[in-house]
Amino acid sequence: MKKVIIITMASLFLMACSDSGGGSSSGGASVGGSTPDAGGTGSGASPSPIDQPVTVKTQDLVAPEGFSFNPVESQRLVVNLSGSLPARAHLSVYSSFTENAEGGFSVDHGSKVIDVPVVNGVADIEFSIADNMATSIAEIWLYDGSSPLQREFTIDGSEWEWN
Repeated sequence: MKKVIIITMASLFLMACSDSGGGSSSGGASVGGSTPDAGGTGSGASPSPIDQPVTVKTQDLVAPEGFSFNPVESQRLVVNLSGSLPARAHLSVYSSFTENAEGGFSVDHGSKVIDVPVVNGVADIEFSIADNMATSIAEIWLYDGSSPLQREFTIDGSEWEWN
């Protein structure tokens, strides 16, 4: 019984790996989808040669000056709200958000980029962010249950400051 199962499995494997082609076996297909003119009234021009694709090697590729293959950028966010925040707060940066009707932002909590504590209203963080993003939202959460403070930042390579 064991040999029958092994032979069956091997046969199924070979059938699955075989070249079943599926192509036409009629050899009468013509190039360009047209048939020769039987009456001899054709233009008499010879068929045009088929263009061969140009082969490009990796060594022939050229990247423009200043192009970077690195999909992330370093970003720095400096928060200095000492005097206007309690001793403990929390800072989150999000990459995906929408503007809501009240003029604030609704963030996608699954798009959180970084999450750090703010001590005495001060935070200085460096993090990486995707280079294809144009804007980002930072939120400062207080521990009193109030809505977070929000600020939109443009990603342009400069340092972000929240004073």
